[in-house]
Amino acid sequence: MQERDLATAVKSAVNAWIQATPPDQRLIDISNPSPLSTRLAAAVEQKLVEADFDLEAARQVVLDSPYFHLRQVFVSADLPETPDWFTPVPDADSVVAGRAAALAVHGFLGKETVSYGTENDGALFVNLVAISGEGRYADKSIGSMRGHTDGVSFPFNGEFDANDPRIAPSPDLVTLVGLRNPDAVPTTVMALADVLRELSPGDIAELKKDQYTIESQFTFWEGMREILSNVHTAVDEPVLKDAPPGTIVRYSHSSVKPTVLGGDAKSASDNLERACNTVVDKVVIEPGDVLIVSNRLCLHGRGLVGGGVGGQARWLLRAYALDTSSLDENRRHLGDRPAYVLYP
Repeated sequence: MQERDLATAVKSAVNAWIQATPPDQRLIDISNPSPLSTRLAAAVEQKLVEADFDLEAARQVVLDSPYFHLRQVFVSADLPETPDWFTPVPDADSVVAGRAAALAVHGFLGKETVSYGTENDGALFVNLVAISGEGRYADKSIGSMRGHTDGVSFPFNGEFDANDPRIAPSPDLVTLVGLRNPDAVPTTVMALADVLRELSPGDIAELKKDQYTIESQFTFWEGMREILSNVHTAVDEPVLKDAPPGTIVRYSHSSVKPTVLGGDAKSASDNLERACNTVVDKVVIEPGDVLIVSNRLCLHGRGLVGGGVGGQARWLLRAYALDTSSLDENRRHLGDRPAYVLYP
């Protein structure tokens, strides 16, 4: 299966839902994401079966890919002005259609769309936009970003944090939805397989050792302090790990350091950073596009956004997806939060 094949199926599913559903009901549906994801995934599957695709093989093509770019799967038109903060995500028709497209893909891949209570108060979708004002958030929102994986301090799926087994895994997928991109700012992607080819066997061996301290990324800090009373940090963890179907990664230049500074561990992480810079691919997410990035098999970043806040400035949505089929219920917040909000 090619990217265009899945894009065609997703577009058909989203269009059919929009045409069959009154606007008020769409807002009700989108606020209850799990049933809608299942419903849209069934429509995607039907379209692929009609095109004579083997569904399991088609899923595996996407899951084995470092990233999968679906072009023009929904109509991005008649948008409100670009927001100037992560939340709230507006309920305009095109924004709802973009969210539905992400839910359709996640459902087809057997993933639940999830969030974390410590980031943006558990919002399922967030705006990736230039932020108004001054300070760290505003500065980071317009700068370029180096290669990283999201939720980097959280364990791989199927594993547990050494100090708090309630900590949920990092997401399997990071999904980016294109609403506006007037300056064609690229999202940068670095396939792990390409990165590994740039590293020596010695570097790879060092990166697989339990010798790195991994601090939570900046966007989680405020929520971490409220919920955990401190910024979550994983100590003596590997950056690379051998797991089916191959090596996987958790890394962020600003958040991952050798527990003991210097030596071969530091050299290996420096070489990893250089390797990421060597193998960068640039993907321009146009309005109506959805980019699925594996948070295990790919690092991602972005080019310089530059000025411009609100109005017609660049606007993407971001969502996470995770295979929660074996996730313990106590790794969700529950209580007064939706079930999709994971702990912490």
